Amino acid sequence: MLASVRAQATLPLEVLVIDQSAEPYPLEPFAALVHVHDPQIGGASAARNRGAELARGDVVLFLDDDVVLESDCVRAIARAFAARPGLVGAQCAIHNPWDDAPPSLYDFSTRVFEQGFFNARPQRRGKEEIPRLIDGLASAYRRDLLRYERFDEALPGYSLAEDWDLTKRAARRGALTTVAAARVRHEHAQTNRLDPAAYAKLRRRNILYLYEKLGAARDPRNRLWKQWWLLGETLRALRTSLRAYAGTGTRRA
Repeated sequence: MLASVRAQATLPLEVLVIDQSAEPYPLEPFAALVHVHDPQIGGASAARNRGAELARGDVVLFLDDDVVLESDCVRAIARAFAARPGLVGAQCAIHNPWDDAPPSLYDFSTRVFEQGFFNARPQRRGKEEIPRLIDGLASAYRRDLLRYERFDEALPGYSLAEDWDLTKRAARRGALTTVAAARVRHEHAQTNRLDPAAYAKLRRRNILYLYEKLGAARDPRNRLWKQWWLLGETLRALRTSLRAYAGTGTRRA
């Protein structure tokens, strides 16, 4: 990720690396690098908040360490915010490894069971893509917004769904968009990833927490969509369990 940032035609004002490891991560120094090492930082949300607090630029671009910038992203993001004073958040155009694969059963179930509050799919407004979820792995926000809206540090570990939470709160304060010219490739590193069962459990916990926190139940439709979403999560968990069982090669009475 850092190599791709340094290769940008338009360099950022600064590159803040928030390092939570026990020992400082070895980084090759360069002019814009600010290496913040603090093992007391607890989780991805806390790291993002620390970066936002230290940032000096008007726009903060958050990048995960398994992202590679493929275009002049810094310039594209800066121009998008400069052109629209009411813009508070932006999504880079992300290419995931699984985007090249045919649609899966997971993709189908997402379209079926994730509706209302639980729908994270982008909307179309003419030629513009409006994100319902600004994916934290390559996201940008005005620094002024981050003074009022912080990433939720109550979400543990790598803070699953912290980006969804901030997206919904940011949408109450201004416009959101996807910047097609800011292209990134997600290498999807496996470091610190949860196994499917643990991921599903954490996903369910965190999203239900956000459902309550953000007052989604005030819309009666979301109460119905919650039950529908829970059914989908149960079916996914059952499928994951069956696949894991089949992989063991064992049989039970």
